[in-house]
Amino acid sequence: MAFNGGKAYHGTEDVTGGKLCGRTGKTDYFFFLCPKCDGKQVMRPLEYEFREAAATIREEMKRPNQYFNLALHLYCPTCQFEDFIKIDNNHQAGMLD
Repeated sequence: MAFNGGKAYHGTEDVTGGKLCGRTGKTDYFFFLCPKCDGKQVMRPLEYEFREAAATIREEMKRPNQYFNLALHLYCPTCQFEDFIKIDNNHQAGMLD
């Protein structure tokens, strides 16, 4: 499912560098929190794109059965902020800088 009018979707500086946070609520669902609001406003994913990624060769105890990249178009209903993020299981697990 392509979105963003066929243009590339890369997050802006508003969501990079650790500025986009999230958490679970009362259940096990994960929510992204708007970096422009007070830190508690949940953003809504408007669109997504799923891509199967190439497997990475590295020594790990467990490996995914399928590697993927998931791009999300996020929107804040309070301040109308929109941006893009990506989630994958192809980066090496470890500490963030």
